[in-house]
Amino acid sequence: MGTILDRLIENNEFPVVFIGAGISKRYLENFPDWTSLLEEYWTGMGLSNFYGEFNNLIDQLRKTKPSLSEKELEHFSNISMGSLIERKYNATFNAGQVHIPNFTPKDAFKMKVSPFKKALSERFKAYKFKDEMDHEYQAFKRMLLKTQIMLTTNYDKFIEDSYNNDSTYKITKYIGQNGFFKETFGFAELYKLHGCIDTPNEIIISESDYDRFEKNSVLISAKIISMMMHSPIIFLGYSLTDINVRAIIKDFTQSLSEEEIQILEDRLVLVEWKQGEQEFIEEVINDKDLGCKLKVIKTDNYEKIYKTISSINQGIAPSEVRKYQHVIKELIIDRGKKGALNSVLLSPDELDNLEENLKTKNITVALGDAKYIFQIPDIINYTLDYITDKDEISNEIRMRFAVNQNGTARFPIHKILDRELIQKSGLHPTEKDKLIQKIKRVSNFNEHFDTIVSSSVIKQNTNSVEEIVGLKNTKKSKIYETLSFNLKRLNLEEVRVFLIKELEELKEVGEIKMITELRRLLLLYDILKYKGGNA
Repeated sequence: MGTILDRLIENNEFPVVFIGAGISKRYLENFPDWTSLLEEYWTGMGLSNFYGEFNNLIDQLRKTKPSLSEKELEHFSNISMGSLIERKYNATFNAGQVHIPNFTPKDAFKMKVSPFKKALSERFKAYKFKDEMDHEYQAFKRMLLKTQIMLTTNYDKFIEDSYNNDSTYKITKYIGQNGFFKETFGFAELYKLHGCIDTPNEIIISESDYDRFEKNSVLISAKIISMMMHSPIIFLGYSLTDINVRAIIKDFTQSLSEEEIQILEDRLVLVEWKQGEQEFIEEVINDKDLGCKLKVIKTDNYEKIYKTISSINQGIAPSEVRKYQHVIKELIIDRGKKGALNSVLLSPDELDNLEENLKTKNITVALGDAKYIFQIPDIINYTLDYITDKDEISNEIRMRFAVNQNGTARFPIHKILDRELIQKSGLHPTEKDKLIQKIKRVSNFNEHFDTIVSSSVIKQNTNSVEEIVGLKNTKKSKIYETLSFNLKRLNLEEVRVFLIKELEELKEVGEIKMITELRRLLLLYDILKYKGGNA
């Protein structure tokens, strides 16, 4: 039957994902939790007995608010300690007893920045990755590209850096409460609820910061609810005892009817770390304080979590949805205001029937000059169609694609490199000549084989595609080069299966470009398959 996560993924919906400090802590060296971060700054000022002071704060809270749980006492004591440390740190900084690189009391005065928050932003600016987690981290990045919206209480930039390193289209980031007061698109967006190192004064660490945040909590909750109503909701790197998570869920459930809460319970998943556990232990927790039942998956196998989420395939990445939404909004609103819209592809009658047609037909939407509507595939779609032998792209379009590639570009082409086929095509004579001239340049296996960078080839004993692909902590470019180097002794069908998988992953994340090493591998494979490597 699978877990609740599997059942959510069956609906093929991009999820809303909350990402907590537990994720940064999992992949980054010496990443602190909240209390240890405060202790770090306390001792950095030369102060002692941090936990004695912390215990006093807890005791005071216990007297004034006896109904608080132990986790709530710790949460609110952290906030109080944050206020105390900020006051002490700022005073110590202004007295010249602690220093922040390239930042002076004069800078703090002119920029109206709290020195403590500036110090926090510097603290989290640089981070060191745990090399042993690289394989799982690659799966984490692929998962990020399948999320509709991300929300986090982390200050660091690990999430957006991870996303942007693997996506052609960068994520849109909203810091603090700013994103909750702006018009947004609802795809490929990151909301940093408690601030970010990019804007130190937006960091939430003290009592006054949390008070300010709470004053706007109704607006913030309304925005989050609108995001969460129609998507699976997954919490990663948080604990069920995390007060921030509990506050978000509680605000959410208090705004819903009984029927809506039932729908929520079937879409809400919290992944909780259980050290060493490779299976998924699923529990249903009826938390009366939260006002709902919660599905909890306990595991240490986060790679499996990420791969499950990454299996969502809508034929387009959330980042691309955002891009097209933006373009369409610009087109309809801005061009419409100028009276410059033109109904190009659909008559009014067709527009009336469009919603019904979407249920039964494949619909094409074209944006561009009304005089020129013609489709040339990108390199990913061209190659995927070519390698899978689906042949949904006609030979003539393939030829036009090939003609438009620059003279040194490598890509599979030998299905169409037939002089008679080229001459019978509808291409212009100059295009035909260009294509025929490519025959010699792209058909010599040894010429392209000799361009492999030897330092990128893995020299250890690798006798099969599976062994090469399974090498851990190895960059994709090195895997591609090693496959190319060993291609003549590998099983070509296994190579083909691997190439299809790689191309499908690139397509799923919205990629439209291809690195040199993969292009070379594809061409060498193509020469071997169709020319026997003897050309």
